[in-house]
Amino acid sequence: MSDDRDLLVFRQSYYALLVSLFWKEPAKDVLLSLSNGIKERTEAAHNLHPLLAQGWEELERFLVATSSEQLAVTVADEYTRLFVGPYGVEINPYESFYLTGNLLDRPLAELRTFLKAVGIEKEAGYPEPEDFLAFELEVMRWLISKQIAATEPDEGQRWLRLQLDFLKEHLLVWAPACAEEIEKAKNADFYRGGAMILRGFMEVERIICREWGLDKVVSLDEVRQRWRAIPAWKGPTFDFSVEETKGPPPRQK
Repeated sequence: MSDDRDLLVFRQSYYALLVSLFWKEPAKDVLLSLSNGIKERTEAAHNLHPLLAQGWEELERFLVATSSEQLAVTVADEYTRLFVGPYGVEINPYESFYLTGNLLDRPLAELRTFLKAVGIEKEAGYPEPEDFLAFELEVMRWLISKQIAATEPDEGQRWLRLQLDFLKEHLLVWAPACAEEIEKAKNADFYRGGAMILRGFMEVERIICREWGLDKVVSLDEVRQRWRAIPAWKGPTFDFSVEETKGPPPRQK
């Protein structure tokens, strides 16, 4: 089942969708495409996880209530209020923040070690650090694409193992908590549905990957305690480009 191509493409497609929603304010064509087949998508989601279906229902409610002329502007404004500012943000969608309470902290260095080992580096123009939510979602999409492209069973299993490691050590630890905070955010309307889809899909991933050997994921509270027990790092801050990117977040070396 771990090499079921249809299942791999399904997983990859959901990660691609989530990246398109969270890595920056979605373009109008992306938003309009969400309406295509949304009822069928919702019905299919009901068979996987109730929260996933509720997320699609929330998105449909928003899309029906918002005119196509105002759609992109409305969502862009919401994205800015939630994640950008300029007068403070409601949500800090970064792994370091959820694990330590600080941005650009030691979990980012740990994540970069993993990314270097598998051959992923951030494009020079991408403005966010690698522990940004959308970047980590894109990492999973990329790892699945490598498994799909594998020509030998051992190679495919290697890429699957890396997916399980990444979920266990990173995405499944903090992304559900981040999604839940987005759902509860004062300014979340469109992104309430998007966050519910994210949280529901993370639970689907947890169930699917458990059958493939995913070990128990340590709770966010336990990971936070582990980081608090480590003396604070006093080195320089991490550097990253602030130029606007035109391409996808990560790229292969």
